[in-house]
Amino acid sequence: MSIESYIESLKGKPEHIRKRYAFWSAFGITMVIFTFWLNSFSVFSNKTQDIIANTVGKVGTPVQSITASVGAFFTDIGDIFFGPKKVTYTNVEVVAGKK
Repeated sequence: MSIESYIESLKGKPEHIRKRYAFWSAFGITMVIFTFWLNSFSVFSNKTQDIIANTVGKVGTPVQSITASVGAFFTDIGDIFFGPKKVTYTNVEVVAGKK
């Protein structure tokens, strides 16, 4: 189903249904813009984002810069929902302490 045929099928629906689709579409687009805006602040700063910021400073084209920003955004979202990556140690060394 193409977007044009989908819009044509929406035109035939009752007004309250069309308003519902319009509201949720606008809400979804607003949330996408809001998350990009929120990501522009350094609230979610971590070491990975600092490394990416340094790399972006060295990048030559805008496309590469946008790609790095999107990568940092998804890293931050992943850290928000799943927590930062955990480090596991396989060897434990016990050292005697001083008195």
